[in-house]
Amino acid sequence: MSSKTVISNLAISNLGVGKEIQDFDTDPSEEAQACRRYYDITLESTLRAFPWPFATKTVDLALIEENPTTEWAYSYRYPSDCLWAKRMLSGVRNDSRQTRSPYRILKDVSGKIIYTDEQFAKLEYTQRVEDPTYYSSDFILAFAFRLAAYVAPRLSKGDPFGMRQSNIGLYEAEISSAKAAALNEQQDEELPNSEFDRVRPSDYERSRY
Repeated sequence: MSSKTVISNLAISNLGVGKEIQDFDTDPSEEAQACRRYYDITLESTLRAFPWPFATKTVDLALIEENPTTEWAYSYRYPSDCLWAKRMLSGVRNDSRQTRSPYRILKDVSGKIIYTDEQFAKLEYTQRVEDPTYYSSDFILAFAFRLAAYVAPRLSKGDPFGMRQSNIGLYEAEISSAKAAALNEQQDEELPNSEFDRVRPSDYERSRY
């Protein structure tokens, strides 16, 4: 089972310096202080790296008002746990430029607002997931590599051996691997052939002439 302590110790191990922490929240060591300083911002940036399946969520947006501006038909409240608004659901799985639902994100005194012309708007987004027990193994590895990169200068006295850059490279490799794994867990529809392809003679038909 993962935890903030486990992830922080993975990051420390990736650097090969310092000692493991006993408890993320209470450990007074230099290692724990460094991890606590960068943990939250590293979590958000890693979640935003791509649409992680475990953090992808779809919700019906809360309507604020109709005709809020002269440009948009509806305004909705931005979800409080949203880190990255991926798309407004249009009812079409393979959206094109013609079918996708446009929207714009602004802000008022209460927080972020989403303007759109969708009457019953549904948003797909990356959720801020705080509980490490929900994290996938590839996310944990990527998170730990990125955290190691951020704490490297502090824990290695200026990073003389380039451990920050080394861990950034490992992080990017893990993200690429996670993207491939996520694609293998889904099956998209085949996009229809273009009109040109539909009317063009097949190779077999051309060979007959």
